[in-house]
Amino acid sequence: MCLSDNRFTSPQKCQFVGILVVTSLILAQPFVNADTDQNFVPSTSPLITEGYAQLEGGQPAKALIAFEQALQVDAKNLSARLGQAMIFAKQERHQEAFTSYDVIVEHYPQHAFAWNGRGLAAFNLEDFDTALTSFQMATVDQPVNGFFYESLAWTQMCRGEFIDAAESAKKASLMYSRKGETSTYPLLIAYFSYHESGDAQNALRTLAYANKNKPVNQWPAPVIDYLSEKIGEADLISFVTNSAEETEAHTYIGLYLRLLGETDAADQHLQWVSQNGNSQVFEYTLARALNLQNNVASAIR
Repeated sequence: MCLSDNRFTSPQKCQFVGILVVTSLILAQPFVNADTDQNFVPSTSPLITEGYAQLEGGQPAKALIAFEQALQVDAKNLSARLGQAMIFAKQERHQEAFTSYDVIVEHYPQHAFAWNGRGLAAFNLEDFDTALTSFQMATVDQPVNGFFYESLAWTQMCRGEFIDAAESAKKASLMYSRKGETSTYPLLIAYFSYHESGDAQNALRTLAYANKNKPVNQWPAPVIDYLSEKIGEADLISFVTNSAEETEAHTYIGLYLRLLGETDAADQHLQWVSQNGNSQVFEYTLARALNLQNNVASAIR
């Protein structure tokens, strides 16, 4: 599942770190700054207008120049800092993205989108402690945003907090539903998290629900079919159409084999993801986290 919250009814889209939703939020209303009292005031800076026009036009390098020029004039300009952060995220400059989002939340601590962006940057840096606190801040006011809770659930899985991950995944599904959106990924998170926490009954209930509500002729429906043992590993792999789906397929095969106790076979798939997977999907980082946990456990034995 890609690091974006724009994946609901269309085929898999690998955009980065929520750029589409944040950009659409900003472009849908006047660009804003925030004063020290957390009140938003219009920004009429031509540099901001140019930056977002360049970003929307597929010119991130030119957009970044405009945003950085705007920040030289006003270091607290929220629109410029958001634009800068989104571009860094898109370019997979995760440490710089984290720094930009960190500046935003320092000045505007109720900015949920910035907290989520900070969390995604930390997640990509495999700093799961910082990612966890960031996503918790993003969801502290119970926003109707499924992706925020889904991001939290992935992080909890990486930390081995499976009971919490299942609960966050349930909230993600609820929030998606409230906005008229659907996503299969919270169900996949919940399914594996329930199993990992020893709650097979709820895992099977989740899988049954996923079968009834899976997308038609669209990824990740084949993953649901594989977990339901309707198709095998080779069949699942045959459905992939890009590196993101291939990464997801190997991750879910590895997770399922792990549940079955076939640890050596599971490790092969998770290791493949760690070495060859698409870093733009959550599953890539999850596989790396599980591999690290396995390596530490082996070293202790």
